[in-house]
Amino acid sequence: MKCEVEEIDACNRKLKIEIPLGDYQSKLKAYYQKLGREVKIPGFRPGKVPASMLEKRFGPEVKQEVLTQIVSDSINQGIQDNKLRAMGEPSVVEIQAEEGTDISVIANVEVLPPIDVKDYQDLEVHLKVPKITDEDVDRMIEAYRQQKAKTVQVTGRASQKDDLIKIDFDCSVDGKTIESGAAKDYIIQIGAKNLVEGFDEEVTGMQLEEERTFQLAMPRDHPNAAIAGNDVEFKVLLKGIQIKELPEVNDEFAQTADRKNVYNNVEEMREGIRNSLMDFERSQAKKTARKDLEEKLGAANPINVPEKLIQEQIAFMVNKEKQADSGQPVDPGAADAKTAETVTPEEEKKHREGALKILQQELVIGQLSDDMEIEVSDEELNRELANFVQILGGDLKKLKKEWARSGALLRLHSRIRREKTLDQLIDRVKVTEEMVDRDKSKVNN
Repeated sequence: MKCEVEEIDACNRKLKIEIPLGDYQSKLKAYYQKLGREVKIPGFRPGKVPASMLEKRFGPEVKQEVLTQIVSDSINQGIQDNKLRAMGEPSVVEIQAEEGTDISVIANVEVLPPIDVKDYQDLEVHLKVPKITDEDVDRMIEAYRQQKAKTVQVTGRASQKDDLIKIDFDCSVDGKTIESGAAKDYIIQIGAKNLVEGFDEEVTGMQLEEERTFQLAMPRDHPNAAIAGNDVEFKVLLKGIQIKELPEVNDEFAQTADRKNVYNNVEEMREGIRNSLMDFERSQAKKTARKDLEEKLGAANPINVPEKLIQEQIAFMVNKEKQADSGQPVDPGAADAKTAETVTPEEEKKHREGALKILQQELVIGQLSDDMEIEVSDEELNRELANFVQILGGDLKKLKKEWARSGALLRLHSRIRREKTLDQLIDRVKVTEEMVDRDKSKVNN
């Protein structure tokens, strides 16, 4: 077989293939031999049917099937031999197959052009890292205090704001008790608005074992349909008052405040908290810088993108947008099931530029992933899938199977691989770090 490749444009190639007559005849003979072993013809044992009889009865169908198969195999072989990265199925333009002559085939194939990434070490990204203030450290210490807080029973005074109170209550509408609106030993924090508007104010100032009756207007959208939109009478019995007792911030507290780090004293704890917060803010800044690096890599390496990829990306973006508009969690598996044929001209016009930009970035970074030999482990893939299971529900194995079928698993794999590549690239390009106020209005030079 001979195959010539003609470049139509950056993303399209024309294959001109010559298939020797002898190759076709060999495949035709092998097909008849196989058919003779399988077909049942009266008067002949399996495998003993004369080739002339098979050709007479099945000739046209057999010749067409063999021709179709040898043409398909030859095109695929031509693509492999010439190392073309084909996008989708080739389209056969012409087949010349006259009796007793070699077979000529012309086919078009859309390809991903070679990507030669320019030197990227000179690219520069900018990290804007928020400064960690004493107030930030104080807020973290207060969070530690809340975690270590103890509850203490209170007697001898009335309930007040921030108290934890234990109550029994029931409610009625027009004198009729609402069973679904009652509770025993129910605990709320006054001021936290655990129940309906106005409830906290009514139970403030109650004494232990006091019973109080009051009426509140329920909102129309209250989840309990039995009381929604009605004036409800509540009867409340106060059974207990507790307060949170927060530990004092001292060296003893510092030694047990953080589960992951052990500090010897308050000064060391404050410094450790500051460093941890700084590390977190720097990691968040790097995520933003990764997006900046993606854009710069794409802009520095403009490439031609096959139309098939553009249409698939537009379809994905359209369906993802519709899922987001519906208020439902975005399911990449469902979005990938969207086909380009369902996209309207208006939707294509809206998303085409963005799709092209995304693909140019992905293809450049994908080439860098190959060059840097970046791999994604099953453990990393399953960890990301588990996050989606938490959002979407369902079973991990089932989701993985569904996404493998729809193509979403491949898209997730590509995203993880891209992020790992960008993480490594960040360490290879020029990075400038700027300390900024959290509102970004002041810069610390």
